[in-house]
Amino acid sequence: MIDIKELKKYCNPSYLTIRNDKLIINNKRLARLSKDKIKKIEKEFGIPVVYSRSYEDISQKMGRYISKHKIISPRDKIIVGLSGGKDSLALLHLLEPYRRRYGIEIYAITIDLNISNIRPWSSDNKNMDVIKKHCENLNIPNKIISFDKDVVQMSKILSENTKGIEYSPCFSCSIVRRYILTNFAMELLENENANNKNINNNDISKIKICLGHTLEDNSDTILANILKGDVIKTLEPLKKFDETVFDFKEFKLKLQKSTIIRPLLSVSEKDIVKALNECNVGYYKDKDECPYSRNKGDSIRKKSHEVLNYLEKDVENIREMVVSSISKSIEFYGRK
Repeated sequence: MIDIKELKKYCNPSYLTIRNDKLIINNKRLARLSKDKIKKIEKEFGIPVVYSRSYEDISQKMGRYISKHKIISPRDKIIVGLSGGKDSLALLHLLEPYRRRYGIEIYAITIDLNISNIRPWSSDNKNMDVIKKHCENLNIPNKIISFDKDVVQMSKILSENTKGIEYSPCFSCSIVRRYILTNFAMELLENENANNKNINNNDISKIKICLGHTLEDNSDTILANILKGDVIKTLEPLKKFDETVFDFKEFKLKLQKSTIIRPLLSVSEKDIVKALNECNVGYYKDKDECPYSRNKGDSIRKKSHEVLNYLEKDVENIREMVVSSISKSIEFYGRK
């Protein structure tokens, strides 16, 4: 591990992503780094200091979004749903400096799902070594939690018992992820209460579940809802959920009360890819293994993504405009 006190002699570590094998600059000016200081750090600690303009850009964009929507507070416990794909991995790296800025704790949880006997996140999958290695280098605890029920079959059960609605495996997948992550959040709260016997703390709001949804996820969701004739929904930066139970007939899943945050909603996937590549941070292409990922099949969601990609060639900020339009509409009609 890097000695933070020694590092402070050269810069402000609150604006660096600190790994055991490299330091990545989140904000060169606020980190107070010059070329001379970078050389001294590399010599002193024996690891490279990496500067990527793309990484700095997405870090600052996420930082502004967090401040604007008050997504993270001092001493929060943040549970990151880590698939090891580009978005969740970038999120984990970008959150790392907040341990020094806000004194937060970070936990990386990878959920081993059963997708018709395909298990992209099982502990024996060699691709999982990428996730484990990144967490080790970031000094962030990683836990793999398995769920054996088939999420495809779960969606079939829901569809068969609901009139007029056909549920995709992605829906059941999201429910299972929330089920696992909210249960882990409750375990954290119970452990905290057990370790502090004089304090009965029932404030689950300080434990936040953090998801790597991006600008594309948000704009695709909005357009897909429109094309399906559904209620127009937008992904929210911070949302509190009450306890609820999903009935799959054969079994029930109790989703605990939770707070879900999405710090990357203003950041685009192409910028994330560019930043990770420039910093030489490899990621697991997990979507290649899932038969229901966005780039496969012929779903409304895939078509929405393709339409917005096509429009983006002529209107560079079309995705921001889609999100802004819905947000303003919700605000406008909410006042009436």
